[in-house]
Amino acid sequence: MEREKADVLVLEGFISDYLLQDAINEFQTNKYKLLITTGTPLIYGELLAPYKNTANVAGMSLLKLGFDSTKLVMVGSNEIRNDRTYNSAVALREWLKKNRPQTKSLNLMTMGVHGARSQLLFQEAMGDTIKVGIISMKNFYYGPHSWWKSSKGARETLNETFGYFYVRFFFRPY
Repeated sequence: MEREKADVLVLEGFISDYLLQDAINEFQTNKYKLLITTGTPLIYGELLAPYKNTANVAGMSLLKLGFDSTKLVMVGSNEIRNDRTYNSAVALREWLKKNRPQTKSLNLMTMGVHGARSQLLFQEAMGDTIKVGIISMKNFYYGPHSWWKSSKGARETLNETFGYFYVRFFFRPY
């Protein structure tokens, strides 16, 4: 984990419910001023869910757990097919420019091996003006040293590894 000194905690909205309390604990322990959830439109369950976006699902879940609504902002993007993480970061950048232009750093909280790619993409979107720290929470389904022992762990780790190299060497923001 490579945290920045920051008063803004950003939570990727796709995370599993079991990490929501960890986000609240991180927020309280490190005395952040604002928690922002990011996300994209739902790709399944939209007909049943009133929230339509993973930023809203995570945000509303945090509120249900008792998080202070005055310290929570939900920033969703409209992109569903391509570069979802980057588009979430762009939506966040635009919100910060408009509402918190004084922000110089933030910490991004996400799950497992997705963290390295998320940090790269969020930093790309923020440019040189906002430093992005990363807090990558452990995956409940497999450990960092045993990912290869489960189908889910192998798929996610290999997928994120390829994704990281794609972002590192081939990704070009539009």
